[in-house]
Amino acid sequence: MKYKNIKTGAIVDSPFKIVGENWIEVTQEETEGVKQKQETEEEYVEEEINLEQMTKAELIDFAKEHNIKINEKDTKAVIIETIAKAFE
Repeated sequence: MKYKNIKTGAIVDSPFKIVGENWIEVTQEETEGVKQKQETEEEYVEEEINLEQMTKAELIDFAKEHNIKINEKDTKAVIIETIAKAFE
């Protein structure tokens, strides 16, 4: 049986009945919903990207992938600045 602590949100699986005012029994559907929510949250983890370490060609490709309009003839510094402003 699975139990959820209503104060902390912790879910434990125990072969024994857990008794206490902070514990409630959780159904299978609820635990699947929690797992799905955790997986979704993990998908949207922000990735830190160091634009300075990228080449100009990589920066241009990065901008295209993220639909950021840049002038490919600009210097690397200007392209980095344009990309940074787009994410603010």
